[in-house]
Amino acid sequence: MFLSTTGLPHLLPSTAYHDARWFQSEQTQLLHQSWHLVGLKSDLSDHGRFITIDLLGHPIQIRNFNGQLIALSNVCAHRHSLISSQACGKSESMQCQYHGWQYGSDGLTRKIPCAKDFAPIDRDALRLPLYCLETCGELVFIRLSKEGPMLNEWLGPILEKLEQGFGVDGKPYLRMSVEFDANWKVAIENSLEAYHVEAVHPNTFGSSPGEERSEHRLDEGHTAFGTDMPFAAHSRLDSIFQRSEGWVIARLGKEPNRKYWQHHLFPNLLCSFTDAISLIHCVIPTSRNRARSVIFQFGYLPQRGNPIQKLLGNLWGKLEAVVTRRILQEDLQMYPRIQLGLEASPHRGCLARSEERIHRFQEYLVQKIPQD
Repeated sequence: MFLSTTGLPHLLPSTAYHDARWFQSEQTQLLHQSWHLVGLKSDLSDHGRFITIDLLGHPIQIRNFNGQLIALSNVCAHRHSLISSQACGKSESMQCQYHGWQYGSDGLTRKIPCAKDFAPIDRDALRLPLYCLETCGELVFIRLSKEGPMLNEWLGPILEKLEQGFGVDGKPYLRMSVEFDANWKVAIENSLEAYHVEAVHPNTFGSSPGEERSEHRLDEGHTAFGTDMPFAAHSRLDSIFQRSEGWVIARLGKEPNRKYWQHHLFPNLLCSFTDAISLIHCVIPTSRNRARSVIFQFGYLPQRGNPIQKLLGNLWGKLEAVVTRRILQEDLQMYPRIQLGLEASPHRGCLARSEERIHRFQEYLVQKIPQD
């Protein structure tokens, strides 16, 4: 059931989705203090493996230094080149691609070619900035600000689900990092309602669960939506698919509960769970009207399963990934269209009772980012 008894006001003006001042305030007052999903531990499995990202304008390299994961600035202190332009790789040392300066896990310089030419040199002044890094299961998170909650405190209501879904009995079957031409909040708010399902997902979901089959939770810094499976009760295809999932899960030795839960952890983390899959989606702004989605989907695959169970689990995980990718692509094609409308709209907007999770998110933003 929905918790609201009437329609709700749209609290954000359309300018909040494209105004430069709004975007700057979001970064400094909200996003720098939040944790952002950047990768998987399996991508950094041994010494020298690294990934690079641009997080809110900060080029960062996450690197395995002898078994310890460290996040440092990916900008050389010498002449400001990116230390590495590779999205991922492996090298014995963290060495700048331009002049060969090397850095250690503490951010301090190590080998400097022709070092005597720089004497006297203040190594501490040349130290690369380090960023907060923590993990949950296989997931790697970074926080830009030195001030803020620990990761387990921030994850709070979904910590246990993430540890289970992205832990030892999970295997990644889908990974996406895709940029789109829309403000980051467009993607978040799209995920917080099922009102658009019939228009945008006619051949996948088909229809929304409706109020009678929906459960909404509106908590402090977190909202959730739950429903019984199948998601679309009137869809024969969805019904067959979900019955098949229950059959597969039972063969993998797990008791199916046939529930779907989707969580939003403010400001920009989305997670979905069924018996068979765990999906995590972090929406990271790259500009006031452009953003990047970092998405991983794990399938349930018991670590101690027999060969038949592993074969069945792998097949189902791959099939679920195909379906999820199609649904995500259907949403992605809408984002630029919504953004174009936001930048031209003369209206404030309005929200239905079914869109109350958007209203709760907007309340949070208005509280965190007051405007003149």
